[in-house]
Amino acid sequence: MKGFSRGFVAGSIKRAYLPVLMAFLVVVFAGYYAEQQNTTIHDQGLRAEVRREASLIQSSLEGALNADIQLVRGLVAVLSTEPEMNQDRFAEIAEKVMGTHSGISHVAAAPKLVISLIYPLEGNQAALGLDYNQNEGQRKAAYMVRDSGEMVLAGPVDMVQGGSAFIGRFPVFIGRGEHRRFWGILSSVMKTERLFQTHGLNDPDLNIEVALLGRDGMGAEGGLFYGDPGILADDPVILDIPLPVGSWQIAARPLGGWAAHSDNPWPWRLVVLIAGAMIVIPIYFTGQLSAARRDVIRILRRRERQMEKLSRRLEIAVDISKTGIWELNSRTGEILWDPSLREIYGIGSHDPVVPGTWESFLHPDDREQAMETHRRSEQPGGSHTSEFRIVLRNGEIRHIRAMGAAYADSEGWLRMVGVNLDVTRDVHLREKLIEANSALLQRNNELNDAKIRAERADRAKSEFLANMSHEIRTPMNGILGMADLMAESDLGDEERQYLDTIRESSYALLKIINDILDLSRLEAGQLAIHSADFDLRNCVAGAINLLRPKAREKGLWISVSFEKGLPTRMHGDDGRLRQMLVNLVGNAVKFTSQGGVDVRMRSVEGDPYHLLIEVDDTGIGITPSQAEHIFDRFSQADAAITRAFGGTGLGLTISSILAKRMGGGIELCTVKEKGSCFRLQVQLAAAEGASETASVEEVMDTAVLEGCHVLLAEDNKTNRLLVRKYLTGLGVELEEAINGREAVRRCQQSLPDIILMDMSMPELDGLAATREIRALNIVQPVIVALTANAFDSDRVACLAAGMDYFLQKPISKSVLLQTLAMLQSSRDEPQGLSG
Repeated sequence: MKGFSRGFVAGSIKRAYLPVLMAFLVVVFAGYYAEQQNTTIHDQGLRAEVRREASLIQSSLEGALNADIQLVRGLVAVLSTEPEMNQDRFAEIAEKVMGTHSGISHVAAAPKLVISLIYPLEGNQAALGLDYNQNEGQRKAAYMVRDSGEMVLAGPVDMVQGGSAFIGRFPVFIGRGEHRRFWGILSSVMKTERLFQTHGLNDPDLNIEVALLGRDGMGAEGGLFYGDPGILADDPVILDIPLPVGSWQIAARPLGGWAAHSDNPWPWRLVVLIAGAMIVIPIYFTGQLSAARRDVIRILRRRERQMEKLSRRLEIAVDISKTGIWELNSRTGEILWDPSLREIYGIGSHDPVVPGTWESFLHPDDREQAMETHRRSEQPGGSHTSEFRIVLRNGEIRHIRAMGAAYADSEGWLRMVGVNLDVTRDVHLREKLIEANSALLQRNNELNDAKIRAERADRAKSEFLANMSHEIRTPMNGILGMADLMAESDLGDEERQYLDTIRESSYALLKIINDILDLSRLEAGQLAIHSADFDLRNCVAGAINLLRPKAREKGLWISVSFEKGLPTRMHGDDGRLRQMLVNLVGNAVKFTSQGGVDVRMRSVEGDPYHLLIEVDDTGIGITPSQAEHIFDRFSQADAAITRAFGGTGLGLTISSILAKRMGGGIELCTVKEKGSCFRLQVQLAAAEGASETASVEEVMDTAVLEGCHVLLAEDNKTNRLLVRKYLTGLGVELEEAINGREAVRRCQQSLPDIILMDMSMPELDGLAATREIRALNIVQPVIVALTANAFDSDRVACLAAGMDYFLQKPISKSVLLQTLAMLQSSRDEPQGLSG
């Protein structure tokens, strides 16, 4: 008996050795890998937590420093405009600028590098009279601020009043252009202890150790100025704190340094050990059972070969399909459920299945229908197919698709066999698809609503711009007109300078308005490209000649070169091409103080009508960072350029959009060491008509206006006065109406030759007044629209109402007189007029 037991054990070990050994090795490797992963996850989590806390300090410091610097820059701006302010005025302004939430302890102004203004004065009297020219410790920093023209953040440094602080020194300049000069320095002081305390660096509840680097804003090169030097040698988390000039770095680690291992490795190891045992032991016994099963199969193979094949096929099919099978014997009342069916219904392999078990799982809402369908098939040859829900013992609801059939056995007893399939996932997927379709439909409705809101907003914007154009151009008409009239009078040199300044400023404002309106019309698709035959050289010369006086005034050259063989006559929108050239060459002249501008005209190889125009200057140039936003709307290189040269930053944006509309674009050439270069491309076409000799614009003789009867319909008193002054001395009989209703009445009574009709008037606007006049049975006058609106749709509306010509405010004297002379000369021509 003892020998038999020893042989059985030895045989069992041999049969299970290899699988158990392989499983053991896999478990050991998995445990080792899990240990490494646990350590890695612990380290990563710890670093992430340190980074999170350090980021809070970084954000707090960065926001506070930048906010305080912006406050001081506001005080610098005030000093540059009031350089002679006294201590009381300085204290008043400093108190308003700094408020009560600033981290700045005090500020000091040093005109000519000698401190004479301090806020607050109390406690800081020791710094009054400090001369940076004589102070060896601060002379170098003061001269650096003066010579660089940029703000410098120094520190921490020792203060005359005691303690240490960070000092921001800001240069103050007064005057503009060639009169700009250095006034002195404004210094702001941020106490180090207050800064560190405010932003939590000394917080006893802080879970990390922090060190700060970057003395004088020099980043990692500036050295340590706060914290334990040992932090830097302990693989800390490093974060940058960007400053307006330079940067700091914050280094952080957990309190006490990094943990060398996970805090709780043994529970995890115990889990791995238990899991390994649960794998190895079942494999061992599985090996034993498998060996015994092979012995039995070998004995019964011959007699049960066919049955084994059928059984295997059925087993594989059922396993793959995850189908549960049940069988009912009506003679014995026995009910059999296979393991798959038990798994579907969530019952154990040893739990009894009796009549009523299936019914107990049925969902209350589906029970009656499912049982009725089953009862109808309880007869030989009967079958059923149904879908219902079941409720598991844990409350989970599953969707079941059931099929079954009944037959009579050899003894005539009824037997039933059926299958159940778990289709819960399919049902949920179908529900999710329905929900997704519903959400998609809702999203489409929301997009449609958003589209409608956007269209309304676009219409509102267009109406606003039209109103803005009218409201601004109307007073601009008076300003420019009166300035032109004043220019004709005898003025002294100083008065002439004042007048020229008014006119230049007014035209600059008008250009800004035109740029904004052009951009709006481009975005709304209302700015059309009008193509016609034109002379390329005349077009370019017209744009350049507008800018030559400004270039000569600055001592600059403007050269234009045409590629050999470039066609002279082309077909396209010469007005828009001229507008783009004026923008590009105008910018080049504006930003160039020495040298000049070269304009090169050539074509793309293989297409003589694909123009390639380069505008190259020797100006201030453009840095790579500035070039990234050079074509953005309302964008210039930086704020200093905006202050020095003016402008809205719309010229390049509008030109870029126009170039794309004309089949090309604008790009910045490779960044140069000095100056800048823009490359404009537009796609034009060959001229459609025969070459024509350029015609000279005819200048009309204003003598034809002698005895002309003009009715001016204008509600603005200034504009009426302006037109009256324009027509003085020309023998014109001028009659005035202050609204559209009065204009209609006066037209009936006096029968004027020409009516100057404003579009926007009280009681009756210009369009309605024109329609009423055209309906009168009188000798019809020529009606000229005077409008501050600037959209093409306004021109179309005026002509549709019956007007003959269209003049846009502000109107110059020469344009008005030439237009009236032309209209008076043409009144008797049969073909009429079109504006």
